[in-house]
Amino acid sequence: MVGMAADWAKAYNKLSRALEERRALLEAFGGMDLDLIQVANEEWLYMLQEDTRHSLAIEGYFANERELRQVLRGRRGSAEVFNYFRTAQFVYELAFQDAKEGVWHLDLAFINNIHGQLFRETSLERERGKPADGVQRRIQGAKVVPPLEATDYLRAFVQVARTLTEKRPVLEALAKAHALFEAIHPYRDGNGRVGRLLLNYLAIRQGLPPVVIKGLDPGDRKRYYEALEGADRGFLGRFPPPDPKALLQALDEGEWRPLALLLGESLLARLDKVVALALMRFADLKPLDQVARDLGVPRQHLYVWAGRSRLVVYQPGGKERLLSHPWLFLGTRERPPLRPAELPPPRPDWRERLADLQRLLFHPDL
Repeated sequence: MVGMAADWAKAYNKLSRALEERRALLEAFGGMDLDLIQVANEEWLYMLQEDTRHSLAIEGYFANERELRQVLRGRRGSAEVFNYFRTAQFVYELAFQDAKEGVWHLDLAFINNIHGQLFRETSLERERGKPADGVQRRIQGAKVVPPLEATDYLRAFVQVARTLTEKRPVLEALAKAHALFEAIHPYRDGNGRVGRLLLNYLAIRQGLPPVVIKGLDPGDRKRYYEALEGADRGFLGRFPPPDPKALLQALDEGEWRPLALLLGESLLARLDKVVALALMRFADLKPLDQVARDLGVPRQHLYVWAGRSRLVVYQPGGKERLLSHPWLFLGTRERPPLRPAELPPPRPDWRERLADLQRLLFHPDL
C-alpha cells in the first residue's frame, strides 16, 4: 500500500505540472473566455454532448451518440437526456461568467435548482430540488452511509468547496469537493448528475474547461467508483457533523489522489483543445507535417513529445486529423520552448478564422 501511495503521488505531481504548464500557456494566449468557446461552437457542443453521454452512462441510463443527437434535434423524446444537456449548458456558461466577474453562485439555492432542472417533466417531478431530509439513503456499492440532515450538509458543502478552491491545489480541491458531495448524497436520486455538474462549475470557475468522467466502458465506471471509495474513506463509520472544519479533516483522511488523477487526465485532454483554440487569436494551427518542418525534426518526434505532454496537439471532437503549432511546443531538456517573449496583437479576424476551421474540421464534406 505504501508503494502504491508513492506511485500515486509521483503520477499526481507529474500531471499537476503538465496542467500548470498548459494553464500558463492559456493565460499567455489570452486566457479562458466564453467568447472563444462560443465561436468554436462545434467543439463546445461536442464537449457538452460527450459529458451528457458519459454522465448518463455512469448511472446506467445509456444513450449512444446517434440517440443523443436525435434527442437534441427533436427527433427522439427523452427528458433525462435533454435536461442534462440543457442544464450543463446553463451551469457551464454561468461558471464562465462568474470566473470573468470574480463572483460565486455556489449556494444551496443554486444546487437545488440544478437538481430541479435535471428532473423537469420526469417521474421525479415532485422531488425536484428537494433535499431528502430525514430519509435514509444508500449509495449503491458504497460503504458510506449518507447523513439524514441533507440540507445542513449541503450548506456546509458550499463552505468547504469554497475553502478548497481558495486554499488547495486545483486537482486536490476538485477531487475532495466531488467526493464530499457524493458522500452527502443529498437527494433521493440524481446525485451523480448533480455532483458532476457542480464539479464542472468549480473547474470552469477556476479557469479550466469542463471535466468529462468517462462512463461508457465498465472499466471506466469501476475505476471512478473505486476512486470515490478511496477519497471518502474519512466518512466511514460515523459521518462527521455538518461543520466545515470537521468535513475538511475527514476529507484529508481519505486517499484522494486516484480521483484527482482521473479528473486530471480528463482536464489535460480538454485543456489541450482550449489552448490550441486560444492560439488562433494570433496564428493558424498547422498539420503535423508542417509543424515538424518548422521545428526541424521528423514527424515521429511530435508523437513522442505529445505522448510525454511536451507538445499540445489539437484533435477536434470525434475526428482523426491532428493539428498543432511550434508555439505549442513546451520544451524538453534538450530543446527550449519556441513561444516568443512577446506575442503579436490578436488578429482582427481571428473569430472568422476559427469559425472556418471548425466548419472544415467538423463538416469536411462542405
